[in-house]
Amino acid sequence: MEDISLFLGANTGRGFCSLYEGYIGSLDLRQLYVIKGSAGCGKSSLMKRIAAHAAEIGTQSVRVLCSGDPGSLDGLILPEMKTAFFDGTSPHVLEPRLVGQEGFYIDLSRFYTSPAKGLERWDASYRGHYRKAYGYLAAAASLEGIPRCGEETRRAIRRRAEALASGTLGRGHGSGGLLRFYTDAFTCRGLITLEESRRAIAPRLIALTGSAERTDLFLQAFLQQARQRGCHVILCPDPRDENRISHLLFPALGFGLTTGAGDRRIHLEKSGPPLTAAEKEEDRKLKKLHAAVLAAAQNELSLAKADHDRLEEAARPFIDFAGVTELTEELITKVFDA
Repeated sequence: MEDISLFLGANTGRGFCSLYEGYIGSLDLRQLYVIKGSAGCGKSSLMKRIAAHAAEIGTQSVRVLCSGDPGSLDGLILPEMKTAFFDGTSPHVLEPRLVGQEGFYIDLSRFYTSPAKGLERWDASYRGHYRKAYGYLAAAASLEGIPRCGEETRRAIRRRAEALASGTLGRGHGSGGLLRFYTDAFTCRGLITLEESRRAIAPRLIALTGSAERTDLFLQAFLQQARQRGCHVILCPDPRDENRISHLLFPALGFGLTTGAGDRRIHLEKSGPPLTAAEKEEDRKLKKLHAAVLAAAQNELSLAKADHDRLEEAARPFIDFAGVTELTEELITKVFDA
């Protein structure tokens, strides 16, 4: 499989939601390196350098992007080497099991040349912006949770999902399994969607159109059919509400369902009785209000990113980056020449 990117954390109305523990537990690893260190000490740069070396020698990698800053890495997996690197600091604190045998710490705090100063202001400010962003995201989730589908429509959507499952999944494919990670994230740059990663896992994608309520109804019903048939499923939750589904991918079948772009579409807005004029007007108002709330959330995340950048800038003068670079090259030799 080609290189892919994914997210294991999401900014939601409930705060930061993490899928790290379950995902890492599913990996077949010989070595797990957990990187500890403060903002600006080079955790992401270390992983990017190792990823670049993997690309140079043609070794597959899986990049775990940061939902706070999608230009930064929170993790790197090298499946062929059975090795992974993860940022183990807040908000996704991680501790390896069997330290010294399968798990190892990389402590970048040892490269501080002296105690850093002047960090308190920016640390408090960026955390405050995150709290405001989560409040706006909670408001957006409450708007999305307003029921719009009657029971007749819900039944029609479930029947369509069951019919598609019968035609695409067959009778079953083994003992199954469920893996969860995000291929979308709501970030300082708005909604980031990793369509290329979904395509790498499931080249044939069927797109679902309609409200979040309708697409989730369809995907939940389809998932139930897949689990009954013993299919191996990758579930990609909605990045703003982890209880809803955005995508279902079936690697063994090269097939998936998505709320993003696809090869053909299923128009769920046509399921059930058509909306009345009053219902259409209410839907229009809710969508406008929802967009405004999400714009406010994105603005707070942008302000948080700017403050976090200032926090990193304040820390850098106190860090020996030559030492970090030397350690990175030692790790590359250790992992790839073992």
